[in-house]
Amino acid sequence: MNFYLIDGNSYVYRAFYAIKSLSTSQGIPTNAVYGFTTMLLKIIREKRPDNLLISFDSPIPTERHRLYEEYKAQRPETPEDLLEQLPYIRKVISSFRIGICEIPGYEADDVLGTVALKAADKGMEVFIVTGDKDMLQLVDKRIKVYDPMKDRVLNGEYVRKRYGVEPAKITDFMALAGDPVDNIPGIKGVGEKTAKELLEEFEDIEDLLNNTERIRKEKLRLLVSEYADIVRLSKKLATIDTSAPVEIDIEKFHMKEPDWHSLMLLFKDLEFGSLLKRIPSGHAGDTQYEYEMVCSREKLRDIISSVKDSFALEIEAAGMAPLKGGLIGMAISIEKGRGFYIPVSESYPAMPDLLNKKEVLEEMKRILENEQVTKIGHNLKHGIMVLSAEGIKVKGSLCDVMVASYLMNPNKMNHSLEEVALEYLSYRKQTYDEVLQKRGSFTEVPLETASVFASDNARICLELRGVLVHGIKENALEKVFYDIEMPLIYVLADMEKTGVKVDLQNLSKISKELDRELDSISRRIYFLAGKEFNINSPRQLSSILFENLGLQPKKKIKTGFSTQMSVLEELAESHEFPREILNYRTLSKLKTSYIDVFPKLMNSRTGRIHTSFNQTVTATGRLSSSEPNLQNIPVRGDWGRRMRETFIAEEGKLLLSADYSQIELRILAHISQDVGLMDAFRNNYDIHARTASEIFGKPVDKITQEMRRIAKTVNFGIVYGISPFGLSETLRISREEAKVYIDQYFRRHPGVKNYIDRTIEVAKHKGYVTTLFGRRRPIPEIKSRNTAVRQMGERLVINSPIQGTAADIIKIAMVNIWKVFNERGLKTKMILQVHDELLFELPGSELEIVNDIVKRGMEDVLELSVPLRVDMKHGRNWAEVH
Repeated sequence: MNFYLIDGNSYVYRAFYAIKSLSTSQGIPTNAVYGFTTMLLKIIREKRPDNLLISFDSPIPTERHRLYEEYKAQRPETPEDLLEQLPYIRKVISSFRIGICEIPGYEADDVLGTVALKAADKGMEVFIVTGDKDMLQLVDKRIKVYDPMKDRVLNGEYVRKRYGVEPAKITDFMALAGDPVDNIPGIKGVGEKTAKELLEEFEDIEDLLNNTERIRKEKLRLLVSEYADIVRLSKKLATIDTSAPVEIDIEKFHMKEPDWHSLMLLFKDLEFGSLLKRIPSGHAGDTQYEYEMVCSREKLRDIISSVKDSFALEIEAAGMAPLKGGLIGMAISIEKGRGFYIPVSESYPAMPDLLNKKEVLEEMKRILENEQVTKIGHNLKHGIMVLSAEGIKVKGSLCDVMVASYLMNPNKMNHSLEEVALEYLSYRKQTYDEVLQKRGSFTEVPLETASVFASDNARICLELRGVLVHGIKENALEKVFYDIEMPLIYVLADMEKTGVKVDLQNLSKISKELDRELDSISRRIYFLAGKEFNINSPRQLSSILFENLGLQPKKKIKTGFSTQMSVLEELAESHEFPREILNYRTLSKLKTSYIDVFPKLMNSRTGRIHTSFNQTVTATGRLSSSEPNLQNIPVRGDWGRRMRETFIAEEGKLLLSADYSQIELRILAHISQDVGLMDAFRNNYDIHARTASEIFGKPVDKITQEMRRIAKTVNFGIVYGISPFGLSETLRISREEAKVYIDQYFRRHPGVKNYIDRTIEVAKHKGYVTTLFGRRRPIPEIKSRNTAVRQMGERLVINSPIQGTAADIIKIAMVNIWKVFNERGLKTKMILQVHDELLFELPGSELEIVNDIVKRGMEDVLELSVPLRVDMKHGRNWAEVH
């Protein structure tokens, strides 16, 4: 049986200084707590102690302090940031159910030394966990010192090799050489080598001090005689008191199961995401849950009959792609703490007694297609699409806890069910990967395990509904949640199911042309560089740019000159080589991100690409897309046009594009009530030409394209809170000139300046901003003491209400248009949403009616102080409609 004794003070200080600048979002320092916890977990996991004790120094002065006032006096005051963390460290120890031992008037070393000897006498193998060498005096056959920083056990052999003395003589060694760590004086001028030599000649300190005449070197002999009293004092200070009044209660210090729930709450408060993942799943206090697998039709009917107005739903499918993976089973929860899993026999051939898919769907159809029953779940869009592929059309109100969590905190990156359950229920649920445990698919997981996992997911969603709906109401997010985001789920599911047609033959042709063009560009790059090199290597490219060619950008980073896009764009103004690198990067990304990827993403059954639209990714509320990401498809340039030509309509159909015109500037005009902006949009002026006229002081008919380009950058820059520095970087002009443009703009548009100042002040007070529809975005950066962070926060404050309102408007338009299409039984399908544009695929016969529905649906979403305008075009491919 082993016994690990931890020097708490040593652990805490090491943790504090090992990790820098770690704190919660509220500014609470956590570096020492995190470091201490990870070191403690390492001991528990790797050493598997049978018994464990942690000791801390008592605040009451010890005998050593009475003997020598300067004892440890050189140590600085405990840092304020560390003092703030000590209560949390004690909470960590308490939650691990580890014993703490402190005795007034005794140091931790004395307590550990006393316990070590008593434990060794009881036949235990003792390991003292510390980095201090004074503990080496206790080393013997049963007692070792474990240095956690160097991960090594220090035994008698180590002591003899390192210090040249037996462990029992470590105190004599320290009495002579001193110890600067504890301010033990020793003999001034005597180091480790001399101390070792003296102890080889004399039996111990007393033998040395009583026989100084035997010391051969006169100077050393005089030193030892002069420091005799200090040597004796030093030995007393270095000697661990192993008679501290402490008894070993094996049961008290025996390792127990940690209080996982308490640890989870603590880690959650301290925002230790990585440590939260180490807590075993299934912990949520003393709450008990019931899960049942449903194998008979009669039982399923009974459960369905008990559904009143809502139920939680979890769909299990073979694979993440909803149109490819068939239904494996579904779980439902109707009452708190209880979940049911209904597996289908097709997925489990060895269990023919299960219900078959047809039976399950026939029964579940009664509640899934019931418009009066609300469906609750996490990522309901996925389940709706899986069921749609099985012939079930889900209807009724939705409550998606993933989207609710996102609305509560759009800055958070992860809204997985595990994360949401942890945050709002303090429940550590199993992850999908933990259930799979290296198995290839969910169907290979033991059915009982799969049943519990799926039922638990449904049960969690039901409980989360109550918590999150309350939060939605408290934060005045009901309109956004119920009127925008929940109806949008049906729209997005339909869009993803429809997909978009891509001309693979044309795509293959473009791919070959791109290969030739990239090869040609590469050869030009090598010629300009004077040699071949790896164009994709920043280090090699940097060497060519700044050493071989001698180009000098304005900015320099710690590791030298950067090869990022902005630097290359700056250099490209005066040299052909960086221009070619930029061209190469653009075409290479186009090929690797889209051209080569699209054929792999093509659905063999539908012959179309089905991108995923994500509601819970961007902090502003805008949709994003993935697999593939269609938000970044190039618009301009020959290759951008060629790329969009590959997005085509089915034979006999057309594509219709509806694109909001300058929607963000129109929203800015409305919320700022700036007279100049409102006048421009009400009279349908060219806003960029008018701004150019204002900042350059020339009539509109004298404005050049270059002036208009600058004005356009200023207009949209204002929306994004651009600074003179940012504008100067974008336009490649001086900061002074950029400042003149911005100042001139604000002089002509005081309403915009007032909006900016007013919104920043409100955000500083509230900590968040909202859209016209109530969508909320927290901006903690606005209160930062760091100037750069605070300025970034101000830019977010200015832009988020505008961009968020634009996102709300297009989402409402999507819902309204989709509803009208369904009500009228039209064959037209909404297939893409990219930025401020909606793309539709339709029969030519429906063009006129759809054109009217879409235009009205997008322009009549909200009555602003200025009109919303939509540009509409139709054609055979996406390039034609731009």
